[in-house]
Amino acid sequence: MENREISGYIQLFKPESCVFVVSIDENNKPNGMVAGWNMRCSSNPALLAVSLSKKGNTQRLIKQNKEFVIAVPNKDLEEALLIFGSKHGDEVDKFKETKLETQKARVIKVPIIKDATLNFECKLYKEVEAGDHIIFIGKVVHAHHNKNKKVLLNFGKDEKDNRIFKEF
Repeated sequence: MENREISGYIQLFKPESCVFVVSIDENNKPNGMVAGWNMRCSSNPALLAVSLSKKGNTQRLIKQNKEFVIAVPNKDLEEALLIFGSKHGDEVDKFKETKLETQKARVIKVPIIKDATLNFECKLYKEVEAGDHIIFIGKVVHAHHNKNKKVLLNFGKDEKDNRIFKEF
């Protein structure tokens, strides 16, 4: 069995679901990123979690606003997923660059992603320090489903370093 740095093995833990995490700034302008580290925590109450870097803008905005959206992508959003996963919101307006459409959420101020397969409106339930990341647990206060859309999973990268996504 091969031995390597632990972080290298963690990167091999695929496939993984990848989600958009959407927040808003002080002017109610949407901000977003992609999180591969996400999970269901509880059915009752409905709780979802995302693990975000302590260095990122999105984690700061979630702490500030106490709410966020978790949006599950599909094949139609693959190009936006790549941009949201590789660029920083303080450098570029990712929504403008990708022409990703949002719409008003039902319960919270943060908008949902119009063409996502699923959108979960979350109010911050708890924060958990986890090394260089913070796990944000959100209580789902409303959910939206585009029934004709599938879920996109991340299968890692090919030999040319391109992401491999598959829809289910």
